This record gives sequence, structure tokens and C-alpha cells, in this order.
Amino acid sequence: MGYKSGHSMGGGGIDRYVKRDPRTGVYRYYRRIPTLIPQDPAHRRTHIRHSLKTKDLQTALATARRVHESVEALWSDFLEGKDTRQSWDQHDQRVARAQAYGYVYKPLASILSGPLDEIVSRTLDARDAIKNPAAVAAILGAEPPHNPRISEVWELYASHGKAALAGMSPGQLSAHETSRRRALTYLQDQLGDVGLADITRTEVLKFRDWWMGKVETEGLRAYTANRSFTDIKGMLAVVDAALRTSFHAVWEKVSLPETNKTKLRKRPMFNPDWVQDRFLAAGALDSLNLNARLIVYVMIETGMRLGEVCNLRPQDIRLADAVPHVEVAERDDRRQKTEYSIRRIPLVGVALWALRQAPAGFPRYADNADSASAAINKQITALKLRPSPRHTIYSLRHTFQFRIENAGASDRMQADLMGHEFGRPLYGDGPEMKRRQDLLDRIKFTWLHPTA
Repeated sequence: MGYKSGHSMGGGGIDRYVKRDPRTGVYRYYRRIPTLIPQDPAHRRTHIRHSLKTKDLQTALATARRVHESVEALWSDFLEGKDTRQSWDQHDQRVARAQAYGYVYKPLASILSGPLDEIVSRTLDARDAIKNPAAVAAILGAEPPHNPRISEVWELYASHGKAALAGMSPGQLSAHETSRRRALTYLQDQLGDVGLADITRTEVLKFRDWWMGKVETEGLRAYTANRSFTDIKGMLAVVDAALRTSFHAVWEKVSLPETNKTKLRKRPMFNPDWVQDRFLAAGALDSLNLNARLIVYVMIETGMRLGEVCNLRPQDIRLADAVPHVEVAERDDRRQKTEYSIRRIPLVGVALWALRQAPAGFPRYADNADSASAAINKQITALKLRPSPRHTIYSLRHTFQFRIENAGASDRMQADLMGHEFGRPLYGDGPEMKRRQDLLDRIKFTWLHPTA
């Protein structure tokens, strides 16, 4: 059901929302809540059911009009971008208290922008009711400070951060959520399910100390802890923007320093001779499933990230072009790592052969690069293709960069092929693609055993 601000959903009358309870004879205001209107996730309703506390229709209609105006004002505020997130039970109570004093319940901002005589009247009545804080809050449209609990942060972030989540594939969104829920679970385990406003700098520093101990005892990297802090701060920034709060302030400049022991180490490359003699030996990868095997071959001669290869679509694989190539494309249905990742890479040698076997890409691992990583790394470990535990399939990307650098590729061409920042255009033109192809042709590995 839609909703248009400033227009009653009853076609101009409210009698359609006044319903008589057949059991008690008491009238109530009964109305469907538009799906556009936010509610407390723990108390999701489909309708407003507000007792009018009378069996007389005319009295019920008069009371219903005040309820109706209050609801319309609240929903209009939402559609204008104002913060209206609150418990519906609390809203009902405020409406009822305001009605008892002869007022339509309105948020304070709406009252202050209204007629002066109404401001004065409400102020005087609030003064007279000073011993009843709940009545004062209802008359003046005051709301209690927002103080959601840690357990509510993800839902608030997901609800108010739709722009930040837009363009992610289901797999990317799942990984994004998993990381942030994990950070919140750690935080809740250490502090309890407290309100965000109750978390002080002292609690934040205690949480950092807990992470320092975890990094030390479990041999983790500082990056792991700092990623947790970054996830929390990112979510709180979105919540603060939506609720006009400042929960993230106590989290500023919180991180673990990186030392030689805890810094994130760059993966080493495979020596090119190792790739030639071990990876490309006849039958060396036969124990891998076909999709995984072909993905490895593509990585060897393109330097693409594993996820980029796994998510190639048929339209990204240009085998019939003058320079056969793959395109890491800008997409609506998933995000690339950075804007500089968008690029075109000529296909030569084993990579060209592999994509001729899979011109439609790799559906088995589409949006599931983690599964491909696990399968490939498990097999190359079993096949003793890892010179050290630090080598992974991603190390092939570093090998590719080493090879093109040592072949004399300019910094600009290296950035173009690797997807690094270099103040470059997104795509190479025809002559540039041919130059890239010539470079890669000169350094391609020998490929003598094309088995599938």
C-alpha cells in the first residue's frame, strides 16, 4: 500500500478507520500501516489499533480525528526525511496523554514551527503538569533519547544504510554482514547487551585491551582487531546519521598498533620457474575439478584476483576480438574491489586456452570465490605445490606482477594490467591493447600439455 504525504488514505474522511468491536461495542481507530513507514523491528505491526474508549459513534469520530491527525503528521514527517523511528507502544501512550490535555500529539520540532498561540498554550499546560513528566513529554512532543542496544545495531545499520549496501552481490552482502555481526558479537560478549549511549571511552579501551590479549594469545594480526573496530565505527556512523546521535564518538582513534609480529604480511610470490615446472607440468592439476583448474590457468597469465576470475560473465570474455581479452567490468550486481580494478587484460598462452574451454565463465564459483579458494588451496597443499605455508593461490598475482615488471612494462602499463591506481583511464584503446598483448606474448609460459 502506498502513502502520499498530506493526503488522507480515507479519501478525505476518517469514518472508514472507525470500527466497532462486536464484543464490547467500543469503537477503535483501525488502519493499515504503509510498508514505507518504519517501526520498531521487535514490535512489527501491520495495523494501528487504537481504542477510542467510547460506545458513542459521534464521540468516537471526534476522538478519531485527533488520532488521525497525529498519525498523518508522524507519517508525513517520515516522508520528509525527519527521524520518526520509535516504539509504537510509546507513540500510542503519548497520543493518549496529549489527547487527555486536548492536544494532537506532535514532535517538538513540529510544535515549534506551528502557531505561536499553540506554543504558548502547550507551554502553560506543561507548566501546570510539571509533576507529571510523562504528561509534559506528551504535551511538548518530547521523546526519550535514542539508546539502542548492541544487539539492535545490525538491523538499524541495514535499515538506514541501504545506500552503503547498494550494488553488492548476495555473496558480497553475506560476507559484509558476517564480518559486522561477528564484530558486534565480540563486543556484546565483552560488555553485555548494553545501550550504545552507555558505552564510554573506558569500555571502548577495555574492549581494545581484550583484543590485544586475543591477538597475542592466538597469534593473530593487528589487522583482524582493527577490522573489527572499523566495522563497528562504520555501522555507528550510519546509525548516528539516521538518529542524530553521536555513538561513534567514543570509538574515534581506536586501533591496535602494528608491530613486526602483528603486521599483516604480504603473500610471497611463486618463483616463475616453480610455476613453469610444477603448476604447468603435464597432469599436475588433474586432481582439481575442471572449473578450479581453468581458474588457476587464467590467473597464471592474467594476474587477476581470484574473485575477478570466478565472477567473469560470458559478455566479459571477448575471445573473438582482434585482441582476445577479458574485461573486469563495472557492474550493477556486484562491486569491484576499487574503481581502478575495472580493466581489460589480453589473453595469451594457457589463459587463452582455458577460457576457450569455458567461454561462459565459471558458474560453479560465481559469487562464491571463498569456495574456490578453499578447494584450490587444499589441493595445491596436497600436491605439494606450495613452497611455504604463506604461499596461497593468490600468490600467482604477485608472480604475474614480478614478470611484467621484469619484462620492462612501464608503471602505467603495470597499473593497467594489475588494476592499480595510476591516474589512468578505465579502458585501453586498440593500440594500447595490442601493446599489452605483445608484452604478455613475450613472457608467456610454455604450455605443452592442454588437458581438461
